[in-house]
Amino acid sequence: MERLDLDDSSPSYMQVAARLRAAIDAGTLQPGEQLPTHKALADQYKVAVETVKRALGELRTAGLIVTRQGKGSFVRSDRQPERRTQSTDLGRQVEELTRELSAVKERLAAVEARLEPR
Repeated sequence: MERLDLDDSSPSYMQVAARLRAAIDAGTLQPGEQLPTHKALADQYKVAVETVKRALGELRTAGLIVTRQGKGSFVRSDRQPERRTQSTDLGRQVEELTRELSAVKERLAAVEARLEPR
């Protein structure tokens, strides 16, 4: 797991969630394994603890982790999304993707403007 990409326009919590998801998918974080504490992850990625909490919420909704009160967060073995928030989170994800696409369009337009002959 590494620090966040400062050139990436996606929100920090999405970058943290993506890094942790990649570690889970790659098997670096095994089913049943405990994730580092919120503070440890915040220190590792140089973000606020609230950013880490939001990232873990995304992973919890995706069914990749489970959080046990007073114990921490653990990689799930069955990877079942939590049904109670699935539709709400889908709408939030669509909104986030729309914002990210808009940012990419703006960056592409700026690059194209620089490349046009004068």
